[in-house]
Amino acid sequence: MQKIIELKEHQSAIIERRKKQKKRNIITLFIILGIVLLILVYVQSPLSHISKVTIKGNHFETNQYYIEKSGLTIGDSLWGFKKDQVVQNLEKLDFVKQVTVERKWLNSVAIKIKENRRVAILRTSNAQYYVLENGELLPGRIKPKSYELPILLNLHDEKQRKELVKQLMQLSPDLLQMISQIEPAPTKSNPELLKMYMNDGFEVRIDIPKIASKMKYYPSIIAQLNQNKKGVIHLEIGGYYNSFKLEYK
Repeated sequence: MQKIIELKEHQSAIIERRKKQKKRNIITLFIILGIVLLILVYVQSPLSHISKVTIKGNHFETNQYYIEKSGLTIGDSLWGFKKDQVVQNLEKLDFVKQVTVERKWLNSVAIKIKENRRVAILRTSNAQYYVLENGELLPGRIKPKSYELPILLNLHDEKQRKELVKQLMQLSPDLLQMISQIEPAPTKSNPELLKMYMNDGFEVRIDIPKIASKMKYYPSIIAQLNQNKKGVIHLEIGGYYNSFKLEYK
């Protein structure tokens, strides 16, 4: 009799556990269905459409310009666009170096722009343009506002300009600010020779490929010269100094 009672109690406990498990399964199912329903409602509602696009890090162009170039439109689905495509749309601009795109809950997009650094100013007969670190020119509508950068004169060869910028990028900011103007001074034997006019009154003659390796010694070179006797520092081959009087006869 004792065993029959224990068996019935055991069966009752099993049935009770099954009821609880079934109840939990039903509750879990309702929760999942509820989440799916909320997602469906969200996706179909205006809450899932882009209501705001924020742009950070831009200096050359307006927020609206970058939004238009991104391919995004207010009202589009927040989940209907590819971030890689937005990045590609913006990074193909000459003055854009790097782009990151993030979806922000519930319905906004944040775009961070890293623009190419301004390295010099190209002056032509009728206009001036910023020259960027990739050697490209900023559009003509973006006018240079500062003369703290070297001014490039008569430098029409794009290949030379890009090589020059590559060299200038390797100089320290302080040294770069010491350069006032740069212009070609080619010879038959040396088509890449430049004249660099310095803010301290000296002039440097140097080949484009040697700028990064030799100009770093410029501060120590002028420290050994008489500052009252300006002249030309030749860094094409070796290095030597001539006064302006001797150089230009």
